[in-house]
Amino acid sequence: MAIPEERIVETRPVIETRSIETRRGGGSNGFLYFAVGALIVGVGVLGYMYYNGQLTQDAQDTTIERSADAIGDAADRIGDSVGDLTRVPPTTATPSPAPAPTPAPDPVEPPAPPT
Repeated sequence: MAIPEERIVETRPVIETRSIETRRGGGSNGFLYFAVGALIVGVGVLGYMYYNGQLTQDAQDTTIERSADAIGDAADRIGDSVGDLTRVPPTTATPSPAPAPTPAPDPVEPPAPPT
């Protein structure tokens, strides 16, 4: 009889290797640059809207003066219309006065009670 072969099996625990990557600062600077750029663009857009695309503006072309001119023109037209009405005689005949109302009848005395 032969001797059976003997096997020795060793089990080793699995060791996990983890690598930790560290980054140096500077990741938050990207957001800072983004925020500053957004503010600059926002101020530029608001400035453009404020000036309405015009960098120079004449004093005669302001909104208040244009409104004042329009109101003055309207007042002149109303004055001209009133002047025209006073010069032209009315074309309709004046109505005659209404007739006087009829007087109420005299009051009737009630009959005397029987005694």
